[in-house]
Amino acid sequence: MKIVIITIGTQGDARPFVALGRRLKEKGHDIVIATSDNHKELIETSGLTHAPLRSDFAELMAKEHAALDEGHPFTIGKKVSQVMTTWMPLWAQQGWEATEGADLIIGSGSGTVLGASLSEKRGIPFVQTQFMPLTPSKEIPPLWPSPKKRMPGIVNFLLGHLVRLIVWRVLANPASIIRKELGLEQFSWMGPWSSEYGDSGNRYILYAYSRYLLPQPSDWRSDRIAVTGNWFYDQADAWIAPADLVAFLESGNDKPIYVGFGSMRTGRSEEFTRKILDAIRKSGRRAVVATGWGALAKNQLVSADERIFFVDSVPHDWLFPRVSLAVHHGGAGTVAAAARAGIPQILLPFVADQFFWRWRMHEIGINPVMLDRKTLTSEQLADVIHMAQGSRFLKAAKILGEEIRSEDGIQAAIDTLDKWGMFRETPVKTKEKKQAEPAGL
Repeated sequence: MKIVIITIGTQGDARPFVALGRRLKEKGHDIVIATSDNHKELIETSGLTHAPLRSDFAELMAKEHAALDEGHPFTIGKKVSQVMTTWMPLWAQQGWEATEGADLIIGSGSGTVLGASLSEKRGIPFVQTQFMPLTPSKEIPPLWPSPKKRMPGIVNFLLGHLVRLIVWRVLANPASIIRKELGLEQFSWMGPWSSEYGDSGNRYILYAYSRYLLPQPSDWRSDRIAVTGNWFYDQADAWIAPADLVAFLESGNDKPIYVGFGSMRTGRSEEFTRKILDAIRKSGRRAVVATGWGALAKNQLVSADERIFFVDSVPHDWLFPRVSLAVHHGGAGTVAAAARAGIPQILLPFVADQFFWRWRMHEIGINPVMLDRKTLTSEQLADVIHMAQGSRFLKAAKILGEEIRSEDGIQAAIDTLDKWGMFRETPVKTKEKKQAEPAGL
């Protein structure tokens, strides 16, 4: 079978699909990943086929760091929607070309509507994938507003639908362009969930996070929705660590902590960096600090302090088992990697689902305090770093790590696709369509 995976975002978004794609290829499938040219090398060196899909979220985040710093989801969503609108005509064309001869389309995040629309046009199955819980449920709070405590089930359920509708209205314009370019009927004002792709319709979703991080709610359809476990893209066996990093990790009487904020950016990077470095020094701990894309001001990341080691980036699966704590932004991939390593976490979220994972890690018992990045002080962070090394948090993190390491999320995802009939010679169709050239191309 030819399987086309559509993913939009940073390398953190692309890597799980490369991991899934490699396993699917081992089983004899032809795998194409349609995404930004920024990820072409990652995909092709993994033995998979890259198809271009114009998008540069790194550039977008660099331009809109002020919106990120504000952290309001609607402000960020509006900015993203404006940029995506300029990409949509080309997305429709490139997506159509990438899915020529495809038997199955898998789509995630901002590529979900594109994938669903292409599958509808071609009359082939579509499976949505996500790294955060988006289906409304009585058992879990919505991604926004930021959870602070448990609420009544009906409130969770109604808020989940409301938030999803608001997100749809923010992104409806780019989606309408895709539908127009492909010659398809527009979704209703309520969005795709009111159509055949809705919660009670012909819609399949794989949630690629561990049930130990968040169990599958009982009010999700088990015949259409599955929490599979994380799809880890491991590099530890192939990555050669710099000698000075190895020496730093092996020096001292205790493991250092990790501090890094990945692809996040902020308009107050110098102030934020001072707080982080001061907190590390006040904590008395050694630290490996990953400089990332811009949350930390690189002009300040020079220190005569032998207790802090700066590095551009390190594979999490290699580094996290060698540190005692991870201080990070709360991205789903970083949360999963630190959880698998069995170490406590301190989350300082910037945007989107990061606030949800901050709450969830606190609920599980491995994130001691739900800190607010905007009001954070160095003294506060230093105190929480010390608190996170307490026996209660260490024990909870160790148990969680053992549970996650017992899973094979990728195999579970493949088994689920098989159970859903996606690998049959004549798979379940979404809708019969005449495969004519899209009207707008």
